[in-house]
Amino acid sequence: MKSPTLLFLTTSLLAILSLSPLAAADVKLKQAKVIIEHNATDSDTGFQISLDADGWQKLELTGPAGPVAEFQPLGQIEGLGMTELFLETVEPENSKMPLATILAKMPEGLYKFRATASVEGGASGEMTGTATLSHKIPQGVTLLSPKEDAVIAVADTKVAWSGNGLNLDGSKADIIAYQLIIEKDEEPHPRMVGKRGLSMILPANVQDITIAAVFFEAATAYKWEVLAIADNGNQTLQSGAFKTQ
Repeated sequence: MKSPTLLFLTTSLLAILSLSPLAAADVKLKQAKVIIEHNATDSDTGFQISLDADGWQKLELTGPAGPVAEFQPLGQIEGLGMTELFLETVEPENSKMPLATILAKMPEGLYKFRATASVEGGASGEMTGTATLSHKIPQGVTLLSPKEDAVIAVADTKVAWSGNGLNLDGSKADIIAYQLIIEKDEEPHPRMVGKRGLSMILPANVQDITIAAVFFEAATAYKWEVLAIADNGNQTLQSGAFKTQ
């Protein structure tokens, strides 16, 4: 029979271990998203999956129809683990693959992320997260200015668009933000991620903004797009092009 002192020490140790973060059974991911992105200009549609966490070694994603994907660092980076993850599926043209067929690939409902936590180069504990996918997709905006293929002066320039607050199926969409992206129409530098340009997320009540002249270069082609972002995370982009004198 254990002595009262030994029994107290054993019970106290178990209590301490149960409070340790490494022993936690359900540490939440910082971010977990599964959304739809529709391109109204090119009429194509795909899915985006993203997450953020302090560190993980292996990740499994399951949905209403079963397993969706697995991710795992290998080789020399295996000991480091991963933090952020972002991927896009192929975006089939709606004329070649109807929207209903694309959406059937990932049914509406709850998607579950489950990862092995990576702590200082080692694996320990479990991290989880969930995301709810909706098939309601907002309609794209109408780009107002600059006009398509317009040639503008290198000066302070107002860019403007108009949204109608509807989904593709005609139902009401709750637009929570617009994302404006303007980039030089060029190949990115081989050692730089992305093209030279700007990106900003604006409140839903803002549908125009003036860009300072210092942003633009003379005799340069630009591409721009506006994404309408709904409260379910789904987004639709409309894109255009213009040049400077």
